[in-house]
Amino acid sequence: MVDKEVPLIKAEKTSQKDVKLDPSGFFVIGIDRKQNSIRVEYFSNVYREGKIVSGDLKMVFQGDKANALCDTIARYVKGLQPEHYMYLGRELQKVEDALERKKKYVQDGC
Repeated sequence: MVDKEVPLIKAEKTSQKDVKLDPSGFFVIGIDRKQNSIRVEYFSNVYREGKIVSGDLKMVFQGDKANALCDTIARYVKGLQPEHYMYLGRELQKVEDALERKKKYVQDGC
């Protein structure tokens, strides 16, 4: 095996002001306590004068495991920005933890 130097890149959180909204849409994540499950609503963006002003509900996903929800969303919602898929993974893991621990969950911004 040949040794070579590879860059070591320090992880940095993108500041809120530098986040670019996904032109494909957005997600609203919450807990359905009656069903004891996670509910994820996917909305396409509604634009007015070139700005996102609201959304049009396109799909609802329900499950109790972040990994299953991630796989299912990736299968049904194509073309999101890579950062958006990663954000969903983080949020779905947090909501799964809140569901299991019977804690409150509040979705973070991008």
